[in-house]
Amino acid sequence: MDQFKAFSSQLNPLAAKLGKQFGQVKQFAQEKMGTAEDITELPQEYKDLEKRVDALRNMHNSLLRVTRTYQNSSYDYPAQLQETLGEFGRTVTDKIQAVALSPAEKAASEAAALEERKEAAPPKTLAHALSRASFQGSEQLGLEEPMGSALFKFATVQEKIGDFRLKMDNEISTKFVAPFGTTLNTQIGFAMKARRNVQNARLSLDSAKAQYKFARPERSEASRVEVEQAEDLFVAAVEEATTLMKSVLENPEPLRNLADLVAAQLAFYKEAQEILADVAPEIDELSVTQEALYRNSRSE
Repeated sequence: MDQFKAFSSQLNPLAAKLGKQFGQVKQFAQEKMGTAEDITELPQEYKDLEKRVDALRNMHNSLLRVTRTYQNSSYDYPAQLQETLGEFGRTVTDKIQAVALSPAEKAASEAAALEERKEAAPPKTLAHALSRASFQGSEQLGLEEPMGSALFKFATVQEKIGDFRLKMDNEISTKFVAPFGTTLNTQIGFAMKARRNVQNARLSLDSAKAQYKFARPERSEASRVEVEQAEDLFVAAVEEATTLMKSVLENPEPLRNLADLVAAQLAFYKEAQEILADVAPEIDELSVTQEALYRNSRSE
């Protein structure tokens, strides 16, 4: 007998929980079919907060879909050339330094570079690809040729721009993508969960009201108490969700993240502009010289 009482004490809360869930499902179905009566209306302030949080959540999702691109280094060079390790495995800086080495030192440098290439592939940005291709062209033409000299300068600059871009990508990934994702999954996620709790509490309340309306006389008082309890839970759920949604909307972190993204872009474009501004006159001068030599040869 005692064991039966213990089993019953464990079963009763479960039965109550299942009964509550059944009431929510039934109420939800009736509302969808348009047969439900006296649906509890949510406060207008709450509904306005829902719209604003939905807009903020959609913005987070949209920007994250785009800015996660920065976590893929080859995003501006999707049609990657079939670059072999032997052709492009070393950086342009390494190759420039190797020019001044003796045959023995160069052999040792090549061996060391081969080991490095086994551990890490060369950067796959467009700027790095331009740098590697340009330096290869300068090697083939020779630095004594105007085009070879210009390609050498261009290759050096493009490698630095590629490095600047990787730096920008890392800044955006750590200071925008990561914290933006955290906000979406934590603060906004908690607010969305609280809103689901409000929906469930409202369904339970309206289900309890419907049962009270048609309750038999002997169940009337118990049903009334259930309605009061459901009302208390509903009010508490609305208050909690309201507080969390306001906290989400007042959070200054997303705007700070956006400012960090702009700062990273600004630094990259500034550095790229400065280095290109330095090399542009030099390449232009080589172009003018080459054109003058061409015209002289044609006039002879």
